[in-house]
Amino acid sequence: MAEQYSIAEVSRLTGLPAHTLRYYEQQFPILLGVERSRGGHRIYRKHHLDIISRIIKLLKDEKVSIKRARELLGEPEAMHSDEQVATETSNESNGHLASMLNLVLERLDLLCRNNESRDILLMNLLKNQPSGQKHELLDQIARCRQENRETIKLCQTVIQRGIKAN
Repeated sequence: MAEQYSIAEVSRLTGLPAHTLRYYEQQFPILLGVERSRGGHRIYRKHHLDIISRIIKLLKDEKVSIKRARELLGEPEAMHSDEQVATETSNESNGHLASMLNLVLERLDLLCRNNESRDILLMNLLKNQPSGQKHELLDQIARCRQENRETIKLCQTVIQRGIKAN
């Protein structure tokens, strides 16, 4: 039986992070047809290490694109038709993404308004309590709520700029 390597071992041997190895597996599904253990863990073999070394050489040393590396290594192009689909559907996706982001903003705004209502109730409760720490707690709550409001404003700005760019 051929020697087996885990993704952590391959990462250590190649110097590539595990997420890069997983990405290469997606980009070269035939050449890097990595087996799986019963538990779902990747099982690399010697020939996988050889292919990864060739991919590294092409991408990093020779500075070729992923597409060109696929061609040079003989990876079938038909496996990558998802790139064409992604290009064709990008305009539809941008509109959908904008509406989803707006929905997220609405939910964040609702959360902030609910938090403000809770804060008022909490402050009224704490006013009647004799404690030296209540001012510190109120300050922390106020800072947290301010950070939430700033995050929402940042999200709104990003969405507006993203929509104008498209």
